[in-house]
Amino acid sequence: MIRALVLCFACAACASDLPTVDASVSDAARAQAYPVLIPLDDILTDAALPSRAAPLGDGLRARGARLSRSRIAAPGGSDLAARGARLRARAEALRNADI
Repeated sequence: MIRALVLCFACAACASDLPTVDASVSDAARAQAYPVLIPLDDILTDAALPSRAAPLGDGLRARGARLSRSRIAAPGGSDLAARGARLRARAEALRNADI
């Protein structure tokens, strides 16, 4: 709490040389009419409605659970050196292929 109070005083001390907000607003902006305000009741009732994507959520959560349970199988066999040699030979053949 004390840190927040010190921070507020520090910010207030730094703001003493800043121009006032009224000076930064142009005359054209001051001449504009105030915006029309609408009641928030309609917006808040729309926010309480269920989302159109809500029915998809259960399926997506189930799919995520299945994916997190699945495991990627390790490469078969313990002869990784032979597999690497085959892959290098295949890559070399692809590099030397006529296009």
